[in-house]
Amino acid sequence: MEVLLRRRLVRAPHSPACTKTPERAGGGGGGAASLVRDLSESDLSSLGAEPHVLAFGDVDGLEALAEATYGQVVVGRAPAALAAKYGGKEAPAVAMLPFGAAEKAAKKAVPFAADAAGLDAAKKGALASLPDSLVDKLGQGSPDMFFSAALTQTAAKAACLLFSDKAEVPPIFRSLSMAFEGQMQFGFAPPAMMAQFNIDRAPALLVLWNENEGKDEQDAQAGMKLTGARFMPQVHGKFSYGNIAAFVASVVEQRLQMLGAHAGGAKPAGGEGEGGRGKAAGASKDVGPPPELSAANFEAECTQRGGLCAVALLDGGPDNGNKEAQLAVLAKLRRRGAGGPLSYSWLDATCHTDFVAAFGLGETDLPTMLVLSPGKARWARSVGAFDAETLGAFGNGVAAGRRATESIDAVPALQEVDCASVARGADAVAEDDALGDEIMAEILEEERREREAREAEAAPPGGGDDDT
Repeated sequence: MEVLLRRRLVRAPHSPACTKTPERAGGGGGGAASLVRDLSESDLSSLGAEPHVLAFGDVDGLEALAEATYGQVVVGRAPAALAAKYGGKEAPAVAMLPFGAAEKAAKKAVPFAADAAGLDAAKKGALASLPDSLVDKLGQGSPDMFFSAALTQTAAKAACLLFSDKAEVPPIFRSLSMAFEGQMQFGFAPPAMMAQFNIDRAPALLVLWNENEGKDEQDAQAGMKLTGARFMPQVHGKFSYGNIAAFVASVVEQRLQMLGAHAGGAKPAGGEGEGGRGKAAGASKDVGPPPELSAANFEAECTQRGGLCAVALLDGGPDNGNKEAQLAVLAKLRRRGAGGPLSYSWLDATCHTDFVAAFGLGETDLPTMLVLSPGKARWARSVGAFDAETLGAFGNGVAAGRRATESIDAVPALQEVDCASVARGADAVAEDDALGDEIMAEILEEERREREAREAEAAPPGGGDDDT
């Protein structure tokens, strides 16, 4: 695929309203709302996946820390009485929760001193924990594969490129890739690629799309023409998460409107989504609940559907109190990924045990997710929390070729099973025990018959002792 870059770049308007909290000029003040959250003990039990820096008791410097890490790290004040639970000896204390630590926050908390040096160390640890799995690291070779995925498999059919001389992806760009997951593809480009895109200095951020999108067939076949918008600090403000997120959100909104016009439908709303994210193209569309796989629909929902099958393996039994919450996570992923390369569904894994066992998995591995490529007979399994952020990053990583996959002779077929009658958990163990008892009884009976036969053969003729 030949990639042609137009030299003209359009400017996207600055749209602070598109972000969750407007960027505060001049470092805040003047009665502006605090970015530091007041967290109760109940709040701490239901934190999101974002990294957190928590202060227990009176700790100076929280507002400055929240300003510096806005959009990347949650900074919060927590009850002083909980300091020991999160690793501190007593208040005042500071604790850092790395990305994804929400489910076991107290166990994964890293304590720091409640001073400037401690806050700085907590900040660095929190930022370092942000994953970069949603960012493609581009080299000096052709970016064709990157653009092929970006311009066909994302809601805005666009790519966001950061040119930088840093060795690692900056935390701001990692956070941005998660905030706009599914909206566009994110790429991290070295200085060696700058000339290819008419960039004269780093850092530089571009959002690019195909100008021929939606045009007639003759123009489409003439070659891909990349055009787009560049983040301009003199127009959009300094390089900060709030300003860059506002810029990207405004481009997403424009792109969704353009794509809606090309499709001949209503213009998609580009307003604020969850966590300040722009809505994906399919976010407002009712795509229905994720289907439960069975022998009857497995081919239609997976093997014959094309693309990749993202199958959540759940305990479908009546004793699974988390089933509805797990299905809600899957439904969220299904709405986000509407029209993308992944088709989401779920399987009652404690019913279809043979299917699950074909991948070397069992009940103790639940809940989890498989991404299957029926056409290529390859698969991958998610590892980590069962939440939308973790599973979304995993699925997109497989689709983009960033996650390793394993081969399989063939995707196993689902068998006809009446899941309502399948024994699970303790019932299955009891059933196994009853079967074992029956088998043991048969073995003992067989041994008794053999023993009696041997004794009969060994007995003297006449059936007893001869007295004569």
